[in-house]
Amino acid sequence: RWERALKIQVREDGPHNRQVASTLGNLGNAYGTLGDAARQRGLLERALAIDEREYGPQHRVVAITLANLGCAYGTLGDAARKRDLLERALKIQEREYGPQHRQDASTPGHLGNAYGTLGDAARQRDLLDRALAIDEREYGPQHRSVPITLATLDCAHVTLGDAARNRDISSRAHKIQERDNGPT
Repeated sequence: RWERALKIQVREDGPHNRQVASTLGNLGNAYGTLGDAARQRGLLERALAIDEREYGPQHRVVAITLANLGCAYGTLGDAARKRDLLERALKIQEREYGPQHRQDASTPGHLGNAYGTLGDAARQRDLLDRALAIDEREYGPQHRSVPITLATLDCAHVTLGDAARNRDISSRAHKIQERDNGPT
């Protein structure tokens, strides 16, 4: 359906306008959901070029595309490119919304994962702490998204050798998961 919409938009409006960029982004994310990160990356690269030209390189729409593109690169195994794109996205989001806004809650988490993959567990921990604080404030400390962030944060604490914090995080995540899924 997105592919059909894209063909119509390109035919009607030309290949380089905001609507085409939006459709490219949606189509790219659909391919990402289907497991085709290479196709996702290609479509998001096209969307990013249009977004930057139409809105400027520091616009909040560009940040969304940068974040999605960063995740696609991460899925493809390029953690350094993922980090760079997510850093750009986060800077834009911080300027637009502030450093603790729910709009940028997922970006620090994804960026933390990139730093973890690149071997910087301290930076990973700091970003995941930020993502966790936003999630807890916005959704509550028992929300089902919290254990996902806790699990990744737990890995950072293991790498950093912080056994006490690791135990606390693991226990908390386990309690939330048991509540949601039953005893394991």
